[in-house]
Amino acid sequence: MNKLSMSTLIVSLLSAPCLLQAQQEQKSHQSVDISDPMAVYTGGAITGGNDGLGGAFQFGINKGDWGFLGKIEAKKNLDAYRIRLFTPNKVTGTGVYIDAGTDTSIDGITSNYATIGVLQVVPLTKNLRLYAGLTYGESWEANDKFEETKIVIAQSYFKYDINEQFYLMLNPQYTYGFNGEETRQFYMEFDFGYHLDETKLVYLQTSTENTIILNFKFKI
Repeated sequence: MNKLSMSTLIVSLLSAPCLLQAQQEQKSHQSVDISDPMAVYTGGAITGGNDGLGGAFQFGINKGDWGFLGKIEAKKNLDAYRIRLFTPNKVTGTGVYIDAGTDTSIDGITSNYATIGVLQVVPLTKNLRLYAGLTYGESWEANDKFEETKIVIAQSYFKYDINEQFYLMLNPQYTYGFNGEETRQFYMEFDFGYHLDETKLVYLQTSTENTIILNFKFKI
């Protein structure tokens, strides 16, 4: 073996652990828990239940400590739509978002809302996390059947990871309306989910509106 070949072999052996570590760090960095309410990734969802069929598509990018997510969601046999823009910070666990939607599922009524809010993750235990959010905005009816109303929404997500495959999530929220309709509405969702793998999961969702919805979520 000549000196050049020997030098090449030595350099390769010395650099192999560094390359392996870099690949593992890159893989870890790219790994996303798509059940996390603050996860930023590109993918979608297909849903079906007693309130009809639906689906969602989202586009996510990460740059340094920040992420950006744009999402459009359709529900109730395409009679309800929601758009969300979300920018979380990985270091502070804080996210700012714009959330807007429209619903025509009730004949003769087109209800709309638009809000801006903040969401903060608070680790409680190794497997339990709290995501606390507060939003402010406005709701209105397209044909002026209801008054335009300023709204404040306090919401939270309690996510418990049973193990690497199964998780539970509780999402209570309270809407307070003023300067218009006197809205006082409590709403809650409960999710039970299973990770098929790192890029796909299914979860069953129930709510205080007596809905039962099966969701299939995936990452591209």
